[in-house]
Amino acid sequence: MEDMIKEAKLKALSLLNYMDRTEYQLRQKLREKAFSDDAIEQAVEYVKSFGYVNDKNYAERYILNRQNSKSKKEIFAALIQKGIGKDVIDDAMQICYETNDEIAAIQRLCEKKHISAEKSSDDEKRRMYNYLLRKGFRMDDICKVLKV
Repeated sequence: MEDMIKEAKLKALSLLNYMDRTEYQLRQKLREKAFSDDAIEQAVEYVKSFGYVNDKNYAERYILNRQNSKSKKEIFAALIQKGIGKDVIDDAMQICYETNDEIAAIQRLCEKKHISAEKSSDDEKRRMYNYLLRKGFRMDDICKVLKV
């Protein structure tokens, strides 16, 4: 049993060395490797004791890296899928977002797609408007940027 726990700890460290993961993702990976629940629990506690797994920090880094190209809703959904709790995500969102960040993200996406409120046709703006809605941005924010 001790050998399995030691092996699970080493595997957890190896997985985290390769890529940053949430606690949920780490547990899933260890489960895929057929470790016992006890070994998984001890391995997760071991890496958490060193601060290698911290869902709050993970959520903040994830948001900061994606807030310029994704909507809050998109980021929220992705973090939920990664097994992070809603309260942790809400806290991270408050830390990482200011009110104008969504408008800035919309402006960057429009620039990337070469869409401007002044020069683009109504059809181009309509397509961009629909694209941004599907990405989860608010209608009011889209209208401010596209001046529709």
